[in-house]
Amino acid sequence: MKFFSLTFLIVMMICTTTFAAEIPPPSILVSGEGIVEAQPDRATISVGVVTREKNPAAVQSANARTATSVINSIVALGIERRNISTGNYSFNPVYRHHDNGKRTLDGYEATNSVTIIVDDLNLVGKVIDAALNHGANRVDSLNFGLRNKAAHQDEALRLAVLDAKRKAEVAAFALGKNIVSVRNVSINSSHVSAPRNYKMARSMAMEDAAADVETPIESGTLTCSASVHVEFEISR
Repeated sequence: MKFFSLTFLIVMMICTTTFAAEIPPPSILVSGEGIVEAQPDRATISVGVVTREKNPAAVQSANARTATSVINSIVALGIERRNISTGNYSFNPVYRHHDNGKRTLDGYEATNSVTIIVDDLNLVGKVIDAALNHGANRVDSLNFGLRNKAAHQDEALRLAVLDAKRKAEVAAFALGKNIVSVRNVSINSSHVSAPRNYKMARSMAMEDAAADVETPIESGTLTCSASVHVEFEISR
């Protein structure tokens, strides 16, 4: 009988130990955010040359001639040709629509979009003015960026992780627990944002070019942000 009781006690201790071992340790799941502000050191400008003529050969020739003049004026400012590229080229017939539902061919339209990368931000206004003064009749976009974007994104990510760690430590202390280890890390997002109203830039460029005044350009500040979710294991 004593042997049976001892055996039963040992079995119960083993079961209790096994059951306790199967219960995962408690954890805290927190989110962290990191934000880094940076001054842009690169601008990407897209200008367009739109020409319309009755004859397809004439519209192609006129568009090519104007686009070449635009590109040459930009190169004259010191922009290397490797930083100038054709973003898009289209050639389409243009129709006139009548009240009776019919349409007639009214000519042809060619559009050549030129993309320019500018690493000297002091030249951004000059590039826009030169393009408009030499035949470009559209400014499609103006975006500011960073040449070494990864370094700023890495810093934002580091700050996001530290933010998550700080939150976990505060929560664990309030619970009377300690952080034991990191169980899981999830990087939610990491990006660079710079809101820019290119329509305003286009309007300013048109007005200032007509007035023979250099287009004023303010690059503002870029925001590099990152967010993470981190699960920390805490003491029992």
